[in-house]
Amino acid sequence: MPQCPICKAAVWVGERYCATCNNYLPHPEEEDHFCPQCSIRVAPQQEICHKCKAALPEIAGTPSTASARGWRLLFRVHGIFICTGLVIVALLLVLIFKKSPGPPQLVVTPPPQAPSEETPAAPLISPPAETAPSAPTAPAAQEPAVLSEPTTPSPPKVTTPTPSPPMYFVNVHSLALRDGPTMSAPQIATLNFHDEVELLETSGGWGRVRDVRRNIVGWSYMRYLAAGGG
Repeated sequence: MPQCPICKAAVWVGERYCATCNNYLPHPEEEDHFCPQCSIRVAPQQEICHKCKAALPEIAGTPSTASARGWRLLFRVHGIFICTGLVIVALLLVLIFKKSPGPPQLVVTPPPQAPSEETPAAPLISPPAETAPSAPTAPAAQEPAVLSEPTTPSPPKVTTPTPSPPMYFVNVHSLALRDGPTMSAPQIATLNFHDEVELLETSGGWGRVRDVRRNIVGWSYMRYLAAGGG
């Protein structure tokens, strides 16, 4: 339960004056004010002492703490608005100066020059030089013609036809055609019984063949290929 700060008597919450000593019970944010005649505590906005009924002109003119805070808050709000307006004006001025074109540049063009009237110089005609008569030249001696030996024609080039690769045929029901000469190489096609193939090369029991019907080249095991075609 709250107590009176003067007489330490218990008071009720919300009471303005102490029932024991009759002093004013101030709030924590209020300042202490006393009557100059009876020295009792009075309220800040009180004009007449509640005990001795003396006038309190100096206390009545003192503004309350709440009103002072209100004025300070009002000044702060005004300051914020003024600062915001100044910032907006400064930004507008910067944008205007950036968008405004610079001063026009003066381009000075030289005046056209009048064509100079020059009289064409007369061509100098030199008199023909007198040349001495040339002496008659003797006819040039003709060299005897050299008989060239008859050329023998070169023999025609004989082109040897390249032998065609040997033909084989598949002698099993189906034979795998792989990408390399190993069993682990990926299978690219399947040869059927009696398919004709051309043998291109061999390697380790494998043959690189070309399927004549489908024109596919791959590796197959030579054990399952028979020579001769059919």
